[in-house]
Amino acid sequence: MYYLVEHNRTTKATQCDEYSDYSLAQEACLQKEQHYFLNNKSEIEVVIFEANTIVDLKRTHSRYFVHDAQKDNTTDALSAVGLVSLSISLLNKKRASQV
Repeated sequence: MYYLVEHNRTTKATQCDEYSDYSLAQEACLQKEQHYFLNNKSEIEVVIFEANTIVDLKRTHSRYFVHDAQKDNTTDALSAVGLVSLSISLLNKKRASQV
């Protein structure tokens, strides 16, 4: 399979389209590169990779997919911080009511 990857170097967001035909992937890549060039979007990187699966591509070219992993980890971290803050708040209220 061929994967056309559009990666925003600023936001780290990545879009990936799958193609079975290299010529079609190459044509789409050229159109996207031209679009971004004409619109002064130099922060967008457009590349084609060949890989057996998207999982393999994410493993071998992980820098393009960091944003997805960070989003998941950030949500988990924020949930943990929220729970810790809630616990501290409840403990403080309990202590205040005991005084």
